[in-house]
Amino acid sequence: MVKIPYKVGFDAYLKTRNISKRANIEYTNSLNDFFAFVIEHNAEYKITEDIKDVHELDVREFKNFMLTNLELSPSTVNKVISNLNVYFKYIFGIKKSIEIPTLYVNSVTVPKQSDFPIEVFLELPKYLNKEISVYTRLLILIISKGFNYKEALAPDFYKKFKNLEFAQFEKRFLNIYQAFIEPYKSYWHDDNLFLNRNKAANTPLLSVPALHRDLKNDSQELSLDLSPKKLYTTFILIALSTKQISKDQQRALDALDTASILYYRRLKRETNFTLKKE
Repeated sequence: MVKIPYKVGFDAYLKTRNISKRANIEYTNSLNDFFAFVIEHNAEYKITEDIKDVHELDVREFKNFMLTNLELSPSTVNKVISNLNVYFKYIFGIKKSIEIPTLYVNSVTVPKQSDFPIEVFLELPKYLNKEISVYTRLLILIISKGFNYKEALAPDFYKKFKNLEFAQFEKRFLNIYQAFIEPYKSYWHDDNLFLNRNKAANTPLLSVPALHRDLKNDSQELSLDLSPKKLYTTFILIALSTKQISKDQQRALDALDTASILYYRRLKRETNFTLKKE
């Protein structure tokens, strides 16, 4: 347990607000997590443990850590920042700091159902036939089989991919893909699925930035967010919203650890995600 400056006084202040026992625990957890992060990432505070050495940058970095590393949902991150804001206003009020580090740290926008490209997977035959990048369509197909983009770009993933079962419309797209990829396979003498189109490159494997360029262009073309994370998240949310899940959906869910499952279930609740048409 890390040291939280002026914790006794803050606890006394919380009692005057008549908050619940659960809320009190949430404040403590938020502060413990924040100061554990600060003492590891703020060298000055690690030495002094003086609240005056905690600044807005520390809060911004902690917010980014929660979103990027811990992958906490927007509402959870917002709750933690709100708890920190109450604490730092208290610290400012008792004149132990000349700033409120949370004052200009904005809350995270909670996504809406409309932010997710649901139709890509609900109308998969249509999107595999779209006039967009072959690599974009291939990634959509791979994610629809229950794999994420890191797995898709991994060397030798093609060995697993070729043993999957495909519907007729998927096979039709794969014929288009094979015609597209054959010249690159011949040039690179490589059977991986995503091959570099730049023959002067140092590696036959397509880079992540190159794939992102295709996805960005196609996102603009279709007015949909086709980023790898958004596509995969959408597929998982659909799986969690489906009563009789497919083998591919089950494959994706089985690959998730407990923390990830809890994250996606929480996101489903927060966005009121549903497959029912309005």
